[in-house]
Amino acid sequence: MMSNASEVRHLLVIADQKSRRIVPLTDNTYSIGRDPHSNILLYDRQVSRHHATLLKIDDQKNDQPCYRIIDGNVQGKRSTNGIAVNGKYCLSHDLAPGDLIRFGNQSQANYHIIANSSELDLLKESDSDSQLVDKELELDDLPSVDQFASLDEIFLEDEDDDQPKTMAFGNQKKNKGSELLKNQTSLADSNPNPIIEVDFQGQITYVNAAAKIKFPDLIKLQSFHPVLQNLIGNKTSTEGTSFIREVQFEQSFFEQHIHYLKESECLRSYLFEITKYRKRELKLTAGKDRYRFFFEQTQEGILVINPDTKHIIETNQAYCKLLGYSSAEIIGCNLYQLLEINRDVFNEQLEKITPENPYIIRESFHRHQNGSLLAVAGKISLTTYQGQEVLCLIVRDIRDRKQAEEELQYQLLHDPLTNLPNRELFKQQLGVALAHAQRHEHLLAVIFIDIDSFTHINNTLGHSLGDKVLQSFGERLSSCIRAGDTVTRWGSDEFVLLLPQIKNTEDTVKLAQRIFETLQRPFVLDEHRLQIKCSIGIAIYPQDGDNAEGLLKNADTALYRTKEQGRNHYQFYSPHLTAEAELLLRLESLLHQALEKKQFSLYYQPQLQYKTGKIVGMEALLRWETPAFGMIMPQKFLPLAAKTNLILHLSKWVLKTACEQNLSWQKDGLPPIPVTVNLSAREFQQPHLATVVASILDETGLDPQWLELELTELTLRQNLNLARKTLQDLQNLGVRIALDDFGRGFSSLGYLKQFSFRTLKLHQDFIRDLRGTSEELGLIAAILAIGKGFNLRVVAEGVETSDQLKILEDLDCTEIQGYWFSRPLPTKEATELLSKITRNNYMDSVNFMS
Repeated sequence: MMSNASEVRHLLVIADQKSRRIVPLTDNTYSIGRDPHSNILLYDRQVSRHHATLLKIDDQKNDQPCYRIIDGNVQGKRSTNGIAVNGKYCLSHDLAPGDLIRFGNQSQANYHIIANSSELDLLKESDSDSQLVDKELELDDLPSVDQFASLDEIFLEDEDDDQPKTMAFGNQKKNKGSELLKNQTSLADSNPNPIIEVDFQGQITYVNAAAKIKFPDLIKLQSFHPVLQNLIGNKTSTEGTSFIREVQFEQSFFEQHIHYLKESECLRSYLFEITKYRKRELKLTAGKDRYRFFFEQTQEGILVINPDTKHIIETNQAYCKLLGYSSAEIIGCNLYQLLEINRDVFNEQLEKITPENPYIIRESFHRHQNGSLLAVAGKISLTTYQGQEVLCLIVRDIRDRKQAEEELQYQLLHDPLTNLPNRELFKQQLGVALAHAQRHEHLLAVIFIDIDSFTHINNTLGHSLGDKVLQSFGERLSSCIRAGDTVTRWGSDEFVLLLPQIKNTEDTVKLAQRIFETLQRPFVLDEHRLQIKCSIGIAIYPQDGDNAEGLLKNADTALYRTKEQGRNHYQFYSPHLTAEAELLLRLESLLHQALEKKQFSLYYQPQLQYKTGKIVGMEALLRWETPAFGMIMPQKFLPLAAKTNLILHLSKWVLKTACEQNLSWQKDGLPPIPVTVNLSAREFQQPHLATVVASILDETGLDPQWLELELTELTLRQNLNLARKTLQDLQNLGVRIALDDFGRGFSSLGYLKQFSFRTLKLHQDFIRDLRGTSEELGLIAAILAIGKGFNLRVVAEGVETSDQLKILEDLDCTEIQGYWFSRPLPTKEATELLSKITRNNYMDSVNFMS
């Protein structure tokens, strides 16, 4: 450290197109440029007229003055080509000894501080490219600090003359000074920046003191050290006179200037540490002046604002480009001429800003030059600019983000298939409509709509066509409603309408009739002509509910009743519908508990071939025994259970239990017989029933031929296309199929032709009232003949008396099922009966039952 400031000489060694010269620095300010009136004149066409400014400042670290170089003039006008210090372009830089400043391709300067004659002796030129004078100059020959004020430039070399010129102090020339500065670069040893020389074989030939301190392993590692790696290569001699690269050593970064010295047959490296600049790149701060934060290359728009007047002091090109203005149009404007915002709220937030606590603006609107408003996000902070406190507003364009947010919001509130509002948006609109209806005391309607037999369309024609049906159906509904009404896709094939204001319930009836009328036109999709029908349930505010949940629940209840009563119609909600719905809900809960507590069991009713006395089948019948109510027969709970999804779980349990029991009888040595399980309509309509049955057969290990599945004519009629596929899949498994309740209702002989049944069961109504009339006998005889013609087993159900048995025997009906032979039996008693029949003949079995 220099102890005496009066001994310090600050020197700037200039090299341009005209000459090389030393400029002693003593004044507080120097202008540098091509302008003839500049304090330091540069002879270079690429240099601006006012290219840079030198300012004398205090070095707080060393308690010594030093110089800061600034791009442009003191009024803030920047140069054309900029300045680079140690290869790094910058707006300002506090100079350190050895710093290399470039003003253009042909002009540069080195900054030095000379303290004593020993340091001056080191000013030698070893680089043949720097043709300095040969003579030496003693420190005493340099002017004192007091003389620096009147000192002219000291010329070391004139580029226009091969002969070196002497140094001029005022009007005097001193050859002795030229001789002293001949070897200027011998200051390398005292240079604070590392300097390294290597020969063309990569061996180190010179290292200065700074390099030894910075890189202690340099001599040991030689060319393997990071600063020398890949320095010597095949193309070394063609790289030109110099090149620059960046290297990293441990946690520090260096800019390495490499000079190719052909005459010396070496490469000389100057290394300047740039770690702090790297860190500054990562964190842009509101600095002490405009050169610390005002970067034109940033993508964000920047405004510097007077905190008192709100006038704009400065802006950058990114902000100008964003809003379509020039900087001249923006500078001087009031912020509120550009910013569309609530001034009172904004000013209140500005008062809370401190240098440590900026104000984050998630969204604001700035006025574009064309008059439109542009959405931006930003941050406004308090900082210092040119010695005064200012507000710095940094903004970025968020149009893409807002568009993405709007698209996401739309997707969140609309059905992706039909583009109709979804449940979430409907509930929001219903909430608003209810509040309006309550305030103005008018009626409101919620209407549930369900497409009839939509599952059949999906299963037979495919989901792709099903999607097109939903889209077209939504369009038809939208064409029926008034402006202000809403159509929502509620889910699957359900839609909900909101009529936020109606005069009376008749308005909803008219709408329902319009919907039915528009559905009379067939849907023509992919060469298919489809006649679509629907069921409608209606709830009215306030009589059917005074809140959203109640209205939705009651409209859904009314829809359910419509579907129960035959579909393709509408139904208004009534209170008794809720009572039934609550009963169903309670029953569903009880059925769940019954499954968990194992309250269900199977009873088995034998089917008898009475001529031989053999049991030829067992029908599995469900029973529910509760602690509170005792035994509950299936006809009391199954119809209600069939209205819930629980019927599927219950049917699966029945099927699995019956298969396990049949296999158990066979393992006990009893003759194998089929066990019959009834299929509910809900179960039969499952699209993957055959897969479920196959899974149970595989799990239990029962041979498929010993399982008989029984369905009614009514179940078969509900969906013939689905029935064909399902029955074919079941028969492919090897399972037997029985048609129950034959002869009741609209029996069709075509069913027997279309489907390969194994068993035909006469409905018990034929047998219960059997009196032996000719009509009765003729009808039963005809059914028996049909069964024989189709090679079917015919089983008469409901045989309870000897007279009924005698009539059936006369008609040659050989298989019966009913109380005459046996009631449905629990598993234990059914097992005993099977064992008894196996050991004894038919009469013994009759005596056993009596």
